[in-house]
Amino acid sequence: MRGNMATLEITTRVGCKNACSYCPQEALVKAYQGRGGAAVMPFDLFKRCLDQVPKTVRIDFSGMAEPWLNEACTEMVRYAHQAGFVIAVYTTLVGMGPEDIALLQGIPFARFEVHLPDAEGMTKIKVSDGYLALLRQVLASGISELNFMTIGRLHPAVAEVIGSRKVHENTVIDRAGNLSDFPGVTRCRPLTGIVRCQSCGDRFNHNVLLPNGEVILCCMDYGLRYPLGNLAEDGYEALFSTPTCRDLQQRLNDDRQELLCRYCHNAARSRWNFLPGAAWVRRLIW
Repeated sequence: MRGNMATLEITTRVGCKNACSYCPQEALVKAYQGRGGAAVMPFDLFKRCLDQVPKTVRIDFSGMAEPWLNEACTEMVRYAHQAGFVIAVYTTLVGMGPEDIALLQGIPFARFEVHLPDAEGMTKIKVSDGYLALLRQVLASGISELNFMTIGRLHPAVAEVIGSRKVHENTVIDRAGNLSDFPGVTRCRPLTGIVRCQSCGDRFNHNVLLPNGEVILCCMDYGLRYPLGNLAEDGYEALFSTPTCRDLQQRLNDDRQELLCRYCHNAARSRWNFLPGAAWVRRLIW
């Protein structure tokens, strides 16, 4: 596993105007419709949900849409910081303004990652003079743990601004089968046997908070197939003690049952099994 700290990703709104070609937004919007609650998370609801979460959980402003497409996002980040949470940010800067950057400067982020436009235009970010000026302000801001990434090759105009700073150039992944029809991307073959998430094992504690307070399994669940509960109504620990969560843990051990994790690039076969009501036991895979 890459780390054992629980995380809660904040989806500040459903429906991202960036509409990047490799993001299954259509599946997400369709699944969210009719579930109740606003498409844009109100600050009061965010506060009520966050107050249920232990300080041992990292709060990530990323989720399934650009966080700053919600005008209250900077206020949410500042509230989480004042409450004593470890915070990470993953943003395209779309929706952010100079005043937001000024308000974020003093926060000790665990990571502040900027997703930059690519040369092929897969990331639908308009590379305007205003965008480039905002990017320059970010570079000069002194924001802690600042990182950069792109999908594909970096946009040449952005490369001029970034200069010699390191930018991670990533490839498109199939989002656990949600993007199987994307050109050049083949759906992952389902893993057999015992599997575990490389981020959270079988604890299922790298979750996503939706704008209506609902918590889903993880950031690959664009179809919202695995809801764990609602933080606006229940406590954080209650998310992991439900029959639903227990059933999902069992599915990690049994490849006869359908589970999103078996199609995910972040899953791996394991030698460890979990038995309900018992301790961890080791099972060799021959």
